[in-house]
Amino acid sequence: MNKKKFIVISTVCVVITIFLSLHVANLLFGTNSYEVYSALKSKQTYLNNEITRLQLDNARLQKEYFELKNLEPEE
Repeated sequence: MNKKKFIVISTVCVVITIFLSLHVANLLFGTNSYEVYSALKSKQTYLNNEITRLQLDNARLQKEYFELKNLEPEE
């Protein structure tokens, strides 16, 4: 009886260890991993900077457009 109990406990421990290992591996390297989160955070920062740059460029170009439009003779 003691040997059966040891085998059952050992088997359960091995199964739990494998399950937890797969779960940790999924957290580190899966589709919802920290690497993916970090890459998305970097991309968000880049896109926010790009939005700001494009807004400033758009404002500069609008100013230039309206200045040029005022130089044209009115009909």
